[in-house]
Amino acid sequence: MRLRPAKLTLEDFQAQKDWIGPLFQVLNGFTEDIVTAFANRLSVEDNLQQEIREIKWINSTTNYPLKFKAKLGTNPQGMTFIYLFNNTLGEYSTQTPTVVWSYESGIISISNISGLTSASTYTIRLLVIYG
Repeated sequence: MRLRPAKLTLEDFQAQKDWIGPLFQVLNGFTEDIVTAFANRLSVEDNLQQEIREIKWINSTTNYPLKFKAKLGTNPQGMTFIYLFNNTLGEYSTQTPTVVWSYESGIISISNISGLTSASTYTIRLLVIYG
């Protein structure tokens, strides 16, 4: 279904034109924003309470904890992987690792990521979910 919004105009509401003009300005602007958003312009970072974080990581026990500042400054509700690329092997990981993390004072701290190859370098893209 394609959205085809019609603009509300004063000509269609002559009897109410004294007070309805400012309302139409707001409604027409809102309608345009909605149509624009649904025309493939919604993004996780701008429109949802989530952030995408990409990390370059060498899997080694000496590299833990991995810390970064939370974008929204509130307690995240969860974290999941979008993808894991093993740069050492040149391939995407087919495993589903788990991440052990905590949050304190605006900082997300990852203390363990299970299921990764030791000493391999990864590009990890995470989705941090806030609520």
